[in-house]
Amino acid sequence: MKRIGILAAGVCAAAFGANLFAAAPKAAAPAPIANYWMDVATTSGFGAGMMGGGGRPNMGQIMQMMNGGGGSVGHTLDLRLASKTKPASAAQADHWVPAGLQMGPSLPLVTPVREIAPPAPTGMPTNYQPKGRMLIYWGCGEHVTAGQPTVIDFSKVAKGQVPPGMAAMANMAKVVSGPHSAPGFGRWPNDRDSRAVPASGSLLGAHKVAGNYSPDIAFSLGSGLDFMPGLGLREAGALPSGASRLTWTPAAQATGYALAMFGANGSGDVVMWSSSNKGGMAMLDYVAPAEAKRLVAAGAVLPPTANQCILPAEVAAAVPAGMVTMIGYGPEANFSDDPKTPKWTAKIRYKTTASVMRGMSGMMGGAAEADDNAVPQQQQQQQQPRKKKRFGIGDLLGGVPVPGGR
Repeated sequence: MKRIGILAAGVCAAAFGANLFAAAPKAAAPAPIANYWMDVATTSGFGAGMMGGGGRPNMGQIMQMMNGGGGSVGHTLDLRLASKTKPASAAQADHWVPAGLQMGPSLPLVTPVREIAPPAPTGMPTNYQPKGRMLIYWGCGEHVTAGQPTVIDFSKVAKGQVPPGMAAMANMAKVVSGPHSAPGFGRWPNDRDSRAVPASGSLLGAHKVAGNYSPDIAFSLGSGLDFMPGLGLREAGALPSGASRLTWTPAAQATGYALAMFGANGSGDVVMWSSSNKGGMAMLDYVAPAEAKRLVAAGAVLPPTANQCILPAEVAAAVPAGMVTMIGYGPEANFSDDPKTPKWTAKIRYKTTASVMRGMSGMMGGAAEADDNAVPQQQQQQQQPRKKKRFGIGDLLGGVPVPGGR
């Protein structure tokens, strides 16, 4: 599964090229001394239960998470301070946080020992030589539309032969990546402090960023700018046609939703599906509200009122079990000390992601539907006879990419 994720990300990014990371053109403005980026993410479903403190989840809890249940919700923060000013001595900066975050008075923004290069435009290793094929489906509905799937031969793509069908994938969201280095630079989490963000923590209240290489930055987050809620994505049953219904709980702050699934068929082909009705793959990253609105209008992103998507029967048949990942694009808050000639700016971005392993409930004979009050494992072993192992869970868990990462 891990290799599939690499293939998917690499081929899709290769199709979009450098424009994938290009910001929309803006009018020239005085460059501030410092820019602060605060990425706020919520994760639910599979992976969320692995993020917080506490003990390692047992098999029953893992199966619930893979099926979207268990009520697991995790929070992450990615904080980056970039300044044109190089510190005269050892770099030092801190983000002073509200008490409601439950992480002490501040989070240290540490300068990395070496610069962290931004992701390559293609997202693929330079020595990567893909093999086989990728079948790409798209759209919510009981059946796929005409012209599906787009078939990509990895060997031809490696030689620069991009199939005509991939042209439809070029109109992707404009994604802006935050700073990765600067003369004065600090980030959290880091080698000094990489604590998990408490699931019950809150960002509401006053924030201050202070250091020896940037002007003091201060802003306050009010209603609607806390962590987004978990989506609770889950498989809600198959339709007579063989299509599968995916449902979730809408988030009040969401500006739109996108889903994607990847897996493999019996012939060894990589199979991808996106909820977009335009043939492009879902952008599972931060998207500005104005861009999300444009994508909703274009049919590439589901509206913020949506609470379900039907996985087409043809896709469900091609991939009996595959990881479905979704994102709820969130709001964005921008602050500065002066709108005309700012010394500093701060951008706070939000997203909520969720994932579910489609087909798990059937594979486990309903085990994934067990609730939090299930009989303890030791008692179950006493009451139930030992059954023959149906499949290797390690094969599924070992390579499954955890969504909602920073």
